[in-house]
Amino acid sequence: MRSFHDPQGQTWQAAVLDASYGAALLVFTPLHGAGLRRLHLAVENYAAALDLLAGLDDAGLCARLAEAEPWDPTSDPS
Repeated sequence: MRSFHDPQGQTWQAAVLDASYGAALLVFTPLHGAGLRRLHLAVENYAAALDLLAGLDDAGLCARLAEAEPWDPTSDPS
């Protein structure tokens, strides 16, 4: 898990979620407020997803956050 600030000063946490069928998600959670977001990662496995997260700087995390879509895990099983 990584914490970072977006250009507006909001603090986010980014974590890798091991999804079904070998898929991995990068999940973004705002430290304050609502707005969970997710991004499907084009990686071969969970270890590669963890490596990708570890290699991202704050600018890279902000770029991935901008690509991420809103997500409500209670209404979407994927």
